[in-house]
Amino acid sequence: MQLTPYLEAVARDLDRATALADQQTRELTQRVASVIEPGLRLAMVQLLSDAAAQLTAELDGPVITVRMEGRDPDWHIVRNEATLAAHDSEPGDDDNSARVTVRLPEAVKKRAESAAQIAGQSLNTWIVQALRRATTSDTTSHRSSRRISGWA
Repeated sequence: MQLTPYLEAVARDLDRATALADQQTRELTQRVASVIEPGLRLAMVQLLSDAAAQLTAELDGPVITVRMEGRDPDWHIVRNEATLAAHDSEPGDDDNSARVTVRLPEAVKKRAESAAQIAGQSLNTWIVQALRRATTSDTTSHRSSRRISGWA
């Protein structure tokens, strides 16, 4: 996340605030803006870090951290496999799990791993959710094209 656009917006606001001032005041304001920029940058990073900590506490699962990439912060989200496994079950699912061995073509396995990675899930979690979606009792999505409805 680049902080430069936000810092430039603050500098523009200071410039507008001193637009009617004399030249010496405007130059002084520009110098002050350049001097306080590192402090503002640090305060913004602290704000993001505090927000990440609060979100982590409220989400009860993923851990959100802020890391510095050069001069700019970057969000990192780590999903705990144990937490993901705990969220695999839905109301009505029994607490017992069953082990199933499935032989997949290598290409299908690679696509499933890729889809799981994109979703930020383990392969097991992704497969469980895919099977759950495929086995729901939603009959509206499985209607035959030969069905006739309406008034006769």
